[in-house]
Amino acid sequence: MAAAILVPGSGRAAEPVVPPRVEGVWLESNLNALYPDRDEICLTTYEQTTDPPGVLLRLQNGIDGFSHYLYTVRRDSSRAAPARPNRDGAIPVSFDPVSRREQRIETVIRGVTRSGRRTRPYSVVIAYYPREIYASVGQRQPDWLVVQSTDLFLCGGEVGDWIVDVPTAQDRAYAQKRWGRVVDAYHSDYERAKVVARDLIKSLRPHTGVPSVHVLSAPGLEQLRRIEHGQDEAWCGNYADIFSAACNALDIPVRKIDMQYVWSIRGRTALEIGEGHRTTEVFDRTLNRWIWIDLTLGVLGAQVHDHEPIEVARLVRVLNDPLRFPRLQLAEFDPATGVEKLVPITESTREKDVVRFFRQDQRYKYYRRAGAGVTASQPGN
Repeated sequence: MAAAILVPGSGRAAEPVVPPRVEGVWLESNLNALYPDRDEICLTTYEQTTDPPGVLLRLQNGIDGFSHYLYTVRRDSSRAAPARPNRDGAIPVSFDPVSRREQRIETVIRGVTRSGRRTRPYSVVIAYYPREIYASVGQRQPDWLVVQSTDLFLCGGEVGDWIVDVPTAQDRAYAQKRWGRVVDAYHSDYERAKVVARDLIKSLRPHTGVPSVHVLSAPGLEQLRRIEHGQDEAWCGNYADIFSAACNALDIPVRKIDMQYVWSIRGRTALEIGEGHRTTEVFDRTLNRWIWIDLTLGVLGAQVHDHEPIEVARLVRVLNDPLRFPRLQLAEFDPATGVEKLVPITESTREKDVVRFFRQDQRYKYYRRAGAGVTASQPGN
């Protein structure tokens, strides 16, 4: 029998140690869904096959003028087989079930346009480990298929899924007449969107206030007409609605994000720990990323040390990190002078409002077209 463990200085036996109950907590993120970009080629799913064992790669592409895929397969250290065309985006990767040794297959895929242009090659390396390998060291395991390396990632949906303001022909005509000539002088969507933002800030700022229910339910450019004619006032929701409607009428992708964390409601009183606000992001097709712009705050973007404009998700992380916070810079716009300048947040007149809304204890609601969903699919566990 093992000797009892004594409590130091007491002469008494210690209570036996009871291991704590443990539960797994997964870190899972939906950022890939919230921030899709324009992928040349991506995977909608890995579809496992059993006879023979393997994986069916199901592809999707965002290639203009797409014709077909072209792929090669290389088994273990053998030479790659001749390239094969594929039009339906279903590429099989199959292993030899008779051989009970480790196997490895590299599949290299390109997209081809109708004009003959080819994308860069995308590679997927999948290994097959039969159960006998594990049994030889006393482990009971199934056969394993393992994606060892790839630069072909699961699709996060499409940018267009998040553009919910569909302009009418009248919207397009009005936007083109008011902003078209100036906007067309710029190449990137971000710079074009800032042209519209500067004009709207100057126009709406004198009418800031609490809007009526009539303007809240109106389409974006109708809200603009009412407010500019002095029939109503504007707050953050109107700024975002109008900016989104104007930009999308000019084929500049802009979406709205609502923010509010209602903690509880008791009787006729509600407690919110994250103040309500509506902001916007523009998708720049040149940079292939979403970029934050907030007309209500007069901020036309933000950047950290890499001098590239950032999205809301990264903005929140930086604002709530004391070490990175001082490196954040805001692109302030002054409607009185028409000047835009990059200012460290610690010196910005907008600091308090930005920190007030974009808190870590805040909820952010993104809007997507109903039924669009995330393209990448995963089987249930």
